[in-house]
Amino acid sequence: MKKVLIANRGEVALRIQATCHSRDLETVAVFAPEDRGASFVYRATQAHPLSLSGTSAYFNQEEIISIALKLGADSIHPGYGFLSENAGFAQKVIDAGLTWIGPDPACISLMSDKVHARDMMHHAGVPVVPGFVIHDLSDMGRDDGRKRATELGYPVIIKDPKSGGGKAMRRVDSEADFDRGWDGVLAESKKLTNSTFVLIEKYVQYGRHVEVQVAGDGKQFVHLFERECSIQRRHQKIIEETPCAFVDGQNLEKMYAAAITAAQAVFYNSIGTVEFMVTPNQEFYFLEMNTRLQVEHAVTELVTGIDLVGLQLDLAKNRNLNLQQSDITRRGHAIECRLYSEDPSNRFTPSTGKLHHVAFPSGPWIRFEHDLAQGMEVTPFFDPMLAKVVTYGQTRKEAKERMINALNQLKVEGIKTNRLFLRSLLSCEEFDFGAFHTQLLTDPVFMDRMITDVKAGQQADIIAGLAVLLVEQENQAKAPNMLPAISTDRFAVRRWKEQQWK
Repeated sequence: MKKVLIANRGEVALRIQATCHSRDLETVAVFAPEDRGASFVYRATQAHPLSLSGTSAYFNQEEIISIALKLGADSIHPGYGFLSENAGFAQKVIDAGLTWIGPDPACISLMSDKVHARDMMHHAGVPVVPGFVIHDLSDMGRDDGRKRATELGYPVIIKDPKSGGGKAMRRVDSEADFDRGWDGVLAESKKLTNSTFVLIEKYVQYGRHVEVQVAGDGKQFVHLFERECSIQRRHQKIIEETPCAFVDGQNLEKMYAAAITAAQAVFYNSIGTVEFMVTPNQEFYFLEMNTRLQVEHAVTELVTGIDLVGLQLDLAKNRNLNLQQSDITRRGHAIECRLYSEDPSNRFTPSTGKLHHVAFPSGPWIRFEHDLAQGMEVTPFFDPMLAKVVTYGQTRKEAKERMINALNQLKVEGIKTNRLFLRSLLSCEEFDFGAFHTQLLTDPVFMDRMITDVKAGQQADIIAGLAVLLVEQENQAKAPNMLPAISTDRFAVRRWKEQQWK
C-alpha cells in the first residue's frame, strides 16, 4: 500500500489524509466542481476532477476506479457516507486489483440488509428489537402492516431496511397516523433505494442510543468501548461522548460481549460499529452494524489513543489484528459536537452562502475537524455538516467545560449554524444529570427553552459585534492619518503557495 485514493470529500478526506501522510503514503483526492477550492484537494499528493457535479460526482463508481488506476493508486478508502457501505462498489474495487480499505463486500452486504442482519443476530443470541418485515407494499400489505403494528403496540417505527442516516424512517404513535407514516417511508424509499419491503419495529420510548466500536480480522475480535449517541434530531446524531456515564457498568460489559458476538457472526475483518438501543430499565437491543468509519470516531481515539484510520489501513494491508483486548485501555472523557449549516431559531432551516469570517477554536484539549475557509461558499448540494468539535478532559465535567469554551471561540459568519444550540444543550441540567434520550429534542417544552436560549445568545452576539464596530470607528477617528491595515485573503495565498510547491 503506497498510494490511497480517498473517495470522499471535506473533513473526512482531510482526516484520512492526515493518517496516510503520517505513514508516508501518497493520497489522491477526487473532487466535484463545487469543491475545486477546498483544502482536501490541495493537501492531497495528487487531485483529479470528477465529471459530474454535486453529490452525484462522489457516487460515480466507474469513474472513481478509473481515476485510481490512471493515477497509480493501489487502494481506495471510502470514508463515511457516499459509497462507504456499498458492497457492489467494494467488489468492483477488488475486481480492479485494488485494495478496499474496509470489510469484505460480503460483510457489508449482510449488515446493510437490516432484515437479514436482525435474523443473524437473533440466531447468534444477540437481542433484537421486536418487529416484523412486510414484503407486500400494496394496499393489502399496508393493512397487514397496520395489524402488525397494533400487535407490537404503539409507538412503532416504519423504515426502509436498506436506507440509513435517518432517511426513509417514520415514527408512528397511533393507528390514525399509520397511513401517513407508511406513505412517507414508501415515497422516500422509492427515491433512495427502491426497496421492495419495509420493517416495522417497536419504538423504544425514552431509550438511549449506545454504540460499541469493534475491530476484527475475521478470526480475532476486540472492542474499543462504547459511545453515547442519544442526543439526536430527526434520527441524526448531534452530540456524542465516551464513556457513557448513565448505563450500568455490568450492562455495558454485556453490550461489549454482544458486539463481539455480532462481529464473529459475519467474520468481520475491519473496524465497525455495533449500535444498540438501551431501554429505561437498561435492557438493550441490537439496531444495526455500521461497516465503516463513524463520524464520531474521534472521541474513541482521544480516550484510547488508538488511530482508528490507521487500524483500518493495517487491517486492509496485513489482514491481521495485532491487538489484544488487554492492550486496549481508556482514560478520561471526550465529547463531540457536530456543527451544521442550519438556523435553529427558524425551525432549523438549511443555511447557505459565503463565509465572510471564520475563527476556529484552539487549545491543547480541542480537536477541530473541518474543511472551512474564509470566502468559501456553502452550497445546498452536500450534507449540511460543516465541522466537528471534539474536546477531551480528565472528567466529563472538564470535557464539557472545554467544549463550551471551544464553541465560544468558534465563529462562522455569513451563514447560520447550530453553534448556539449546541452550547445550550451542553449547558442544560438534562445534559449534566444524564436525563436525555433519543426523543428529547422532540419535546416542545424542552425545545422552546433551548431556542429561547439560542435567541438570547444571538442578541448578545449582535451587541458584541456593534461594540467592536464602535471601537474601530473611534480608533479611526482618533488616528485619521494612520495607514489602512493591509487586508489579504490568507486562504487564497495559502492555496497559491501549495500550488507553487506542487
